[in-house]
Amino acid sequence: MDSNATNIHLENSVRAQAELRLKLGFSVLVLMVCAILIWGTSSPTIGVSEILVLSIVYSGYNLAAWYLARHHTSVPPRDIVMLTAIVDPIMLSCWLFFMGKPSVLFASFYLFTILGFGFRIGITSLRICQVVSMTGFSLVVFYSPIWRAEMMAAISHGVLLLIVPLYASSLIRNLHAARNHAERESKAKSQLLANVSHELRTPLTGIVSSAQLLAAETEDPAVASRAAAILTLSAALDGEIKHLLDLSKLQSGSALSEQAPFELEGVVRHVKVALDPIAARKNISLDVHLDPAITHPVLGYEHELISVVMNLAGNAVKFTDTGEVVVAVTLIRDRPNEYVIGFRVADTGIGIAPEHLGRIFEPFYQVEAGTTRKYGGTGLGTSIALEHVKHMGGTLQVDSQVGKGTVFWFQLHFQKALDAPSPTASPEPAPELLAIASKHVLIADDHPMNLRLLQEMLAKDGHHVTAAQSGEEALRCLSSIEYDAVFLDFNMSDIDGARVFQIYRFGKIKAAPTFFITADTSEKTAAKLLATGASGLIHKPITFHKLRTVLAAEPGSTPVTTAGEPAGIPPLAQQRPPPSLSGQLKLVPPEYISPEAIENLREVNSSKQFLDTMLTEAIADIEKLVDQLSNNIEASDAEEIRHLAHSLKGVCLNVGAVRLASTAGKLMGATTVELHATRHQWMKEVRDLSAPSIKALNAIMERQAVIDDRM
Repeated sequence: MDSNATNIHLENSVRAQAELRLKLGFSVLVLMVCAILIWGTSSPTIGVSEILVLSIVYSGYNLAAWYLARHHTSVPPRDIVMLTAIVDPIMLSCWLFFMGKPSVLFASFYLFTILGFGFRIGITSLRICQVVSMTGFSLVVFYSPIWRAEMMAAISHGVLLLIVPLYASSLIRNLHAARNHAERESKAKSQLLANVSHELRTPLTGIVSSAQLLAAETEDPAVASRAAAILTLSAALDGEIKHLLDLSKLQSGSALSEQAPFELEGVVRHVKVALDPIAARKNISLDVHLDPAITHPVLGYEHELISVVMNLAGNAVKFTDTGEVVVAVTLIRDRPNEYVIGFRVADTGIGIAPEHLGRIFEPFYQVEAGTTRKYGGTGLGTSIALEHVKHMGGTLQVDSQVGKGTVFWFQLHFQKALDAPSPTASPEPAPELLAIASKHVLIADDHPMNLRLLQEMLAKDGHHVTAAQSGEEALRCLSSIEYDAVFLDFNMSDIDGARVFQIYRFGKIKAAPTFFITADTSEKTAAKLLATGASGLIHKPITFHKLRTVLAAEPGSTPVTTAGEPAGIPPLAQQRPPPSLSGQLKLVPPEYISPEAIENLREVNSSKQFLDTMLTEAIADIEKLVDQLSNNIEASDAEEIRHLAHSLKGVCLNVGAVRLASTAGKLMGATTVELHATRHQWMKEVRDLSAPSIKALNAIMERQAVIDDRM
């Protein structure tokens, strides 16, 4: 268990022990005072005032220990453990000294205290508490007339205080070792789950793309139907992979995004649009209701809330064959700066038996089992929803009757986002539909293939393009000509894009909108580039949508970051590719080359010469960069490795070599220590992926040559 996890466990243990001490301590205090009132004290010299003072000290100690455990910023948890391991047996010894004959009964609380420290905290605190307990008990036996008269009972208790903790310590060691092993195994399982889920998505993307192209190319209804079936099954598989990724994030404690203003209307609309077609196919009613009294945007976790409602409503639709599913978002309380909102998902489905209700929130638990399962799924939806609701400050509850239906509900507190802009009556058109006027654009990249690709794409949209092959050349162009927009590659060899922009901006009263292009998708790099004051950031691979999005943005608006295609773009199955593309991708292994990237190149320039040039240059660059990477990995030159990996990732993304691009991205983030310790594995992985990727690119060109010869 790592140090951070150990500290968290210690804090939780100290807090739990303090709460138990507070609850149990006052009950024991009442019993001890009653015993003294009935049987008297151990000595006539001990009166009511002494008992009252000890009661006040004991109560104050319990409250102080509880307060320190709840607010441990002033005193570290480990110090609290040491302090209480000493004071707890001292307080008990004082009571045993004051009490009469019943003190023989209460002496067993020594063992309760010692073992409590051992099982909750560890062996060290057990030993400290045991030593102090035996010392305190020895003083009680020596000075108390009651215990001197009961010497056999005193010896018996002393032996127990010596032997039982010694035996328990071996059990505690085994228990802690087993717990640490289980936590390591759980962490390894979560990491494996995340890695496998990510790796599954790479070939799945190729499968979906190939099926879309197949559906677009064929005129045979039977083939189109099979392609549609592949797409439907792929969508279901992608949903299950998403559940696995969500679970791994939850188990690692990194599931929540940043709080941001959002409209609850968008959440219910998302559920309605996603589930309406499924409900319609099953002939059941889907009623999604938002309380009209909710008039303000709220501050919260929109992505997590959508995940919760989608999981619950999706399950409701899945398990309902007749009747209806109702999703209701209701205002419970309206305060000046806060909403208390209730969420309820009810269905008239099969219901859940009482013996299963207590376990449906467990990961992978399913009411159905065996080969006769009707509904399928991984059983993760409710457990993911439970954790998200808990992290957002609510409690997910359920009620169900077999054959009548199920109801899930929870409440959340949302701060009103009173300063957030209200949604416009009509959405803005997508960048593809905007009429973007021709612009005079400067592009700068020291990589010829990247430069040519970007130049072709902008020229096809009617823009006048000036190309610079270095940061220094870009500065010369910027000093002599006014541009409408500037695109700078971040990772140029002579002067990086950020420095070019800073020099350019320093010498201009009004600089042109400037956008950085990079293959580095880390948040740190994005924050660094946007902090320069640039107008936006484009992550490779470059697409028409990304370019049109940033060029359509209003000057001076919030910086635009484009990382992927929008959800609204129609699938390739609805877009007829150029005739010469037909059949050319069928030999390409989808796990190595993404057909969408090749399609994007064909969209940029449909000539065979352009595609051949781009792929030939890409193959040459990949071979050169892989050789250079191998040499630098062997030498553990971390800075040069990151630079080369960044270049390799950019080249691979341009031509769709997704597997090799993924490895290059991981290599960019590897530390110097990691590179040194695992350099041979890195070299093997890079070479193992580069060879089939190059083979797949060659197969595309060979296939295209055969098609052209037949035409």
